[in-house]
Amino acid sequence: MLVVLTYQRSGSTFFGKIFNKNPDAFYMFEPLDAFYSSLYGTAMRWNVPSDITNHKNGTLRTLPKIEVDGVSEYLSSLLTCDLASLPAELLLHPYIYYYGAGEYQAAESYVNCIGPYEKSMERCADRSPRERCGFRFGDRTQQRLLECYRAIHRRRHGISSISSSGGGNATRPRGDRRARWKDVDEYAACMRDLKTTVVKNCLRHLQKQCDRRTLRVAKVVRGTMLSMEALLRRHPNFRVVHLVRDPRAVVLSRKGFDWSAVGRYTLLDSNDTLAREAKLLCQSVVRDIRVRLELERTYPGRIYPVVYDDMVRDFRGVTRDLYRFLDYPDQQNTEWWKETILPLRAADSIERATKWQSQITFEQNRAIMKHCRDLFRLANAQHWVQ
Repeated sequence: MLVVLTYQRSGSTFFGKIFNKNPDAFYMFEPLDAFYSSLYGTAMRWNVPSDITNHKNGTLRTLPKIEVDGVSEYLSSLLTCDLASLPAELLLHPYIYYYGAGEYQAAESYVNCIGPYEKSMERCADRSPRERCGFRFGDRTQQRLLECYRAIHRRRHGISSISSSGGGNATRPRGDRRARWKDVDEYAACMRDLKTTVVKNCLRHLQKQCDRRTLRVAKVVRGTMLSMEALLRRHPNFRVVHLVRDPRAVVLSRKGFDWSAVGRYTLLDSNDTLAREAKLLCQSVVRDIRVRLELERTYPGRIYPVVYDDMVRDFRGVTRDLYRFLDYPDQQNTEWWKETILPLRAADSIERATKWQSQITFEQNRAIMKHCRDLFRLANAQHWVQ
């Protein structure tokens, strides 16, 4: 079992193909967006990673226990193939419909089966309690999100939030409580009913592939190293790959993306996009590295750090060592590797990885470095030139 813990625009899509194309691997692409939508009722695809780890004012966010532990439990269910326990938001996530078998190679028959339910999923998603719980993660206070979590959790388990404590003022008339939580009740009920249908009619296709494949992998950009400890402790065969990339390349790539890829703090000042996004990125990665260093002392040999900029220069060596870390034989002489991975390695991969050097000005570089010096010190990257 493996989690690739990384960050948006860090080369993770290419890196994920090393596993997605492997016929022995069950690979799940970005499953944690679904986790946050199922937890709080926020809109799917709008749980922006930078917002999860940072506040709107740019300070590092302390993740509540329900998120840290919830991510651990959720990923444990996914990697142990306890798929029926996972929410409809994952089983019918828009990513599955959009990317299909391209990013979910092991799930091709399942993708075909759930096709007729796409409109039903859209109708359920349209009922998400966005006014109450926020469209984008971070639109509402943590206290409000906690209220949404409690209400959604109760309704998913068949306990109406109307008659439960903790959803509002206990002395409020019953009719008021019903009206107040109607949006949450309708959303959670819609998702629950749709999941029942999909589990009955389609989940067997996904379950079969998960059960028979020997390597199970989840690539996440919305998780933190804090959630990895419980998985390392609980599953002796669990491993973590921590993939990072030169922050200057990352923030330049994010700048060219739409506003769903940058934090709310960054959006406050369009003239300072690179430095602001660098602050959010670097303080999040530094926290993960510091936690990782502690975990490596307790769980030696079970976390494998990879620097993308080093990998593109020694692709063969890094990928060979990666599979060795997973106790798998070198895959580079197999037919699937020759047919699917080698063609992905464009001749200009190093040039593309260092493109930022010709596009970022001296002043921009200095502004980024102001926020990222700790990351440079801790990352131990061979090819990051300050």
